[in-house]
Order: sequence, then structure tokens, then C-alpha cells
Amino acid sequence: MNTDNKVVSLHTTNTIDDEASIWLVRLDDGNLSEASKKELKAWLAADKRHPAALKAMADIWDDMDEILNIVDDKNTSKNISLWPVLQPVLKPVMLAATISFLAIFIWLTPADSIQKSTYATLVGQQMDTVFDDGSIVHLNTNSRIEAEYSDEKRIIKLVKGEALFEVAHDAERPFIVYVGDRLVQAIGTKFVIHFAAENIQVTVTDGKVKMSKVALNKQLADIKDLDPSAIEKDDVYIAKGEKVLVGSDKHPTLTQIKPELIKRELSWLDGKLIFDNEELFDVIAEINRYFDITIVLKDPSLHNIRISGRFDLGDSDALIEALELSFNIKSQRLDANKVLLTKKI
Repeated sequence: MNTDNKVVSLHTTNTIDDEASIWLVRLDDGNLSEASKKELKAWLAADKRHPAALKAMADIWDDMDEILNIVDDKNTSKNISLWPVLQPVLKPVMLAATISFLAIFIWLTPADSIQKSTYATLVGQQMDTVFDDGSIVHLNTNSRIEAEYSDEKRIIKLVKGEALFEVAHDAERPFIVYVGDRLVQAIGTKFVIHFAAENIQVTVTDGKVKMSKVALNKQLADIKDLDPSAIEKDDVYIAKGEKVLVGSDKHPTLTQIKPELIKRELSWLDGKLIFDNEELFDVIAEINRYFDITIVLKDPSLHNIRISGRFDLGDSDALIEALELSFNIKSQRLDANKVLLTKKI
């Protein structure tokens, strides 16, 4: 193996989330010894991703601050257990730490047979989730979905980020994605939704979907399936090779999209980012979605530089080096999480 390779593969085994899961279980016991507290503090300090992974898991209980106080207070004898907090709500709870991404998965089985689950990724992480019906969701960087499955319908709420949905056909149970103020109902299909800054982009790679407007902040249980034969104001059908962009309270804009462009937009599934004659300003905005550092481009004269290239996700150094060599640009690290790009004088 070439140890000098800076490329971080999306599919490389990552034990950080497994370790975070173990620590969360040990914290739940409420009986950390002084030696264990020191061990936990050392683990948290060893890598900046460690506290992020532990916090992301514990955030679902809003208990992280109280838990971590145990670690900092050597004299405390207070034992804290998460189970009394969770027992009235969750039965059971499973934290799933998977390959090279964080998956937070909560499975509930109430009396009405509604199955609820939540999945989330951190910046730079991706995950694949297979539901019981055979549908697959590919979750991109810094994204979150909530799902409710029942005997009558399958509903996914895209809270933030981007996801590719491969929908298994089930004539008796419609598959609906609730995002912003829109519902997107699959009609035997494969499609991508990107939700950011109140803008919703839906790209269909196979089959067909129907998009309809709906009120914000609805309960998933109250969402009704869409009648494919009824057309309401702001309804739009999106077929294979088409894309719709819509902002809050705006009419959807439907455009055709070439297969090669779809391939580029989905290159993250293969751990790549592909650009073809795109402005540097847009390239940097896309790159920043995937890295735990922020690349800052302040000089307006650099914004319109056209970029083409293929980059491995996680390899920000290669991109910055290519810009320096090709466009008379220099980089300056402002701090641990920020890099400034300026034009060489």
C-alpha cells in the first residue's frame, strides 16, 4: 500500500464510529472509573473526529453536555444513565456505526405498526441504507433523513442535505419524500433530491416522480399520498433525464439534463467529484460541502476561472495544488479549518 497517497476512499473501514458507540454504552452505565475517564479524555483529544462522532450520536438525546461533565469532574460521584431518559420513548434503541460514515438508526415499533428511523451523516461522510421493502437510500455528506413506514405508506423526510432514492415497487404503499414545502412521490423510480438554503433540486435518473406543494412542518403521519391523476397548481411531473429546481414559495423550473451531467452530479457515489468547465466560485462551494476545512475565495478576479478535473473526495490538498500550479494562485492556511486562496502578485 502506498502510504504517501493522500486520497481517502469512501469505502475504507473506519473504526471511529464503532469506538464512539462503545464509549456511549459505557457512559450509559454511569459507572466510569477514574482510569476510564482518563482513557476517554485521551481518546477525545487524540483526533478531532472523535468528539464529533460521539456528540453526533448523543445529540439525539440532548444529553451530551451533562454526560461529558462526568469526564471533566474528577471528584463527582454522580452516576448518569441514559436509559431512564430513553425508556419512555425508545424501545429498543440501536446505534449503528458502519463503514466510513456515521449512521444513527432508531427503530420504533408502536402499537399501530409504524416503523420510524433516522439516519444522518457528518461532513465528508456517505452512507447506504436498505429498507425492509428493498428500497435503498444513498445519503450524501452532512445529510439527515427521517422515515416512517406503515402498512399504508412509506414516507421519508429529507431534513437537510442530499440523497439518492432507489424505490422498490409496491403498488399498495406509495413512496413519498417530504422536503421543505414539497412532496415528491415516486412512480417506480430512481431520483436524487438536494435540499439546501430552502432550495430543492430533484433529478430523476430512472422512471418518474410527481412533485406537489404542501405545508411546512407537517407531521409525517398526517401526509397523504398523492393522486397521480389529479393535477393541482404547482404540481409537476419529472421524468427520466429531467431536473426541477424550486425555492420557497416559487414555481418549479423544469429542465432537461444530459446523461453525462447526471453522471457528474452523482460522482460522489463513487468517491469522486467531477467538474467540466465550471466556474471556480461554484467549484469551491461544492468542494466545501465535503471537507472539514473551508476554502475561502475572496478575490473576485478568481471567481470566473473555468475548472475541469476529477478529484477524489477527501483530497483537498490535490485540488489546492492543482489550482496553484495552473492558475497562478497561492494558498494560505488561516487556521486549522480554513484556507485562503489568493492571486499571486
